[in-house]
Amino acid sequence: MSGFFHQPSKALDPESEKWLPPGFKEKMVTHAVKENIDRKRFSIDEVQYFNDTPLFSWVELNINEICNRKCPFCPRSGSYPNQNIHMDIGIAESIAFQLDSLQFGGTVNISGTGEPMLSKGIKEIVSKFGSRKISIEIVTNGDRLRPSNIEDLYEAGLSQLVVSMYDGPHQIEKFHKLFEEAGIDSSLYTLRDRWYNEDEDYGLIYTNRAGSLEQDLKNSQSRPCYYPAYALYIDWNGDVLLCCQDMYNRTVKFANVTEKSIIDIWMDPELSKFRKELHAGERKTSPCSNCNANGMVFGSNHSKAWDKISGND
Repeated sequence: MSGFFHQPSKALDPESEKWLPPGFKEKMVTHAVKENIDRKRFSIDEVQYFNDTPLFSWVELNINEICNRKCPFCPRSGSYPNQNIHMDIGIAESIAFQLDSLQFGGTVNISGTGEPMLSKGIKEIVSKFGSRKISIEIVTNGDRLRPSNIEDLYEAGLSQLVVSMYDGPHQIEKFHKLFEEAGIDSSLYTLRDRWYNEDEDYGLIYTNRAGSLEQDLKNSQSRPCYYPAYALYIDWNGDVLLCCQDMYNRTVKFANVTEKSIIDIWMDPELSKFRKELHAGERKTSPCSNCNANGMVFGSNHSKAWDKISGND
């Protein structure tokens, strides 16, 4: 099993040194996690500007509140409710229209608190972005994937399907066959091993989800976090949250994309306050004060860009 884990002592690159937490151990990042980070880095870490303001490069959409699994590392294994509610197609279209107007060059990621493939409107949502040539990907547990719906999604404009495999190594061959039958090249999908146990952090960069899960905070309060500098999290109803780590508690909501433009929300003074504090490594405001997420995997370029226009550089 150890062959699945990235070995930093042998293959640590300069970029990884910037975000790996103190006391990093091999078990903390699998090869699949490292490869997926490398795949996304080029797009995410490229800073795009809108009227001299650093624009987000990563938009995460939570399109529903229902899931068919209860993973031990997820709040759904506890009290978080399963609700059959979904993002309205009109909200997705509004988001896509606004991103297109901003000439958004980053990536829209459909993931969040639910399983995206349980939304009947998933193909329509993808098409709202794909038809505008906006890069869009889906993160799924793969349980509902079939050659037919895989093919449909890529025809609608999907850029990448990321499959988190929770049951074991036997799933690798299964999913390769599914994508092959659908006629999808291996460069257009990613398989992530997630079948590890708690001692191996389940094969992911494990966090307490801003306090949604009980986990030691350690030294997180004195560590910078770049999420609000580069990422925008939009909930199923159009609410913009602080970041993906707070998607279960929803401690901070800035505005709704149906009532206020995305760019105005992005430039909100309260959001800028979080950016400034987190750039300085000050996790003193909730939900950041309850969060042990790394927050430095991506976004250092964006954080520096924000700091520069604030006159702090």
